[in-house]
Amino acid sequence: MPAATAPLLRSPAADVSATVGAGILWAAVLFNLLLCFADTNLLRLSAAPVMLVEGAILGAALLLPLARSRRGPNRMDFLLIGLFGTWLLLSILRQVIDPKYFRDVAIIPIFVLLGLATRGEGLHRRLFWLHMVIVAFAVWEAISVTNFVSVFSIGDYFAHTRGKANIDWSVESGLYLSAIRPEARFLFPALPLHRLSSVFLEPVSLGNYVVIATIWVAGFWRQIPQRMRMVAAVTTLLLLIGSDSRMATVTCIALLLALPARRFIPALAPVLVAPLVIAAMVLAVLALHLQAGTDDFGGRIGHAVETFRAFTLSNYAGLSLSLLSDAEDAGFAYIVMTQSLLMAVALWVSLFLRRLRTPESRYVHLAVALYVALNLTVSWSLFSIKTAGLLWFLLGKSLRDDAESADSAGPGAPPRELRAEPRPPATPGAPGAPGAQRLGWLSNSA
Repeated sequence: MPAATAPLLRSPAADVSATVGAGILWAAVLFNLLLCFADTNLLRLSAAPVMLVEGAILGAALLLPLARSRRGPNRMDFLLIGLFGTWLLLSILRQVIDPKYFRDVAIIPIFVLLGLATRGEGLHRRLFWLHMVIVAFAVWEAISVTNFVSVFSIGDYFAHTRGKANIDWSVESGLYLSAIRPEARFLFPALPLHRLSSVFLEPVSLGNYVVIATIWVAGFWRQIPQRMRMVAAVTTLLLLIGSDSRMATVTCIALLLALPARRFIPALAPVLVAPLVIAAMVLAVLALHLQAGTDDFGGRIGHAVETFRAFTLSNYAGLSLSLLSDAEDAGFAYIVMTQSLLMAVALWVSLFLRRLRTPESRYVHLAVALYVALNLTVSWSLFSIKTAGLLWFLLGKSLRDDAESADSAGPGAPPRELRAEPRPPATPGAPGAPGAQRLGWLSNSA
């Protein structure tokens, strides 16, 4: 970190910021686990407590940035307002009001704002211990799945809170349906282990978390306490093996291959990822004659392109949800249909069209763009707050780090990305005590 920002990171206010920000992330990751425990051992729950707790977490995540003094509106504020206005307008035109369509995308700017508002040296230590809690629960599930399910009856919890009938659960142990593949495991087929879910209660989210943990370890390596770095890296690999996620494996390989070139990442690279991935999907279907219907990567890609082919103008405009059931494993189609093509493009550009100074921030933006684009090719699991909160928080934190670096670089640096924050007071009686560089918030310009 720049030397000029060190006093701010060690200040009591910064420690409070790190504690509150990390606490909200802990809540976003773990609240389903706690509700599952309550449903299994205390009282039967419905969907209402899940929605109430998630709403409270989103409110808390938004409250911290809004409570900051001397803060001006920035790009994420306008994006959040635009997403809400679009949802309201489309709901009126569709004559269908479903808060989920707004909630799915509101997570993005809210947690980016939370990352922008969070500073302090203890942040990554707290994220490390959250990571270790996830590892501990995965080990427990791997060693004794019977004991794990006796405490967390996952099948019953999702049946009670998501309205899924018990017939949907084909795993006798009570695990989530996708914990067992019809075929052998993707990673280490001889391993006598089901697909682990840990605190996320289902394997897909654990696979998504593995990718996000890889972004965290690779993109924030120098900020993570030194004694924790290798532990975090090795346990992330173990979680990948445990989740047995094909998409996570492919994405992590892509992220690690991009890591050595982080200093040479072009400014436009992140914003071009989604168009290039969509074009590659179409070309793959045309060249390889991929067909929908098989539960593999080729079948998922074929299904996604087939869904787009069935779109009409009203689907692209977000006026019709007639193909929503077909978009279950086609994330790009889902976000276009629920938000409109225009707002989907605006969302992507708002997030990734930026001029960044540091290689670490450019890498984090490219890594997040790769993960999002690859995930949307085969699913819409990206929108689960269990993993999405942490993902977008890291993007916001990388923006803050980059802006602090630009602010401390002096004349000739790119325009400041952070608005002014109060200087910490100099030590009384210390002649010429230097004030910390003024920090602030993300500007509206790209």
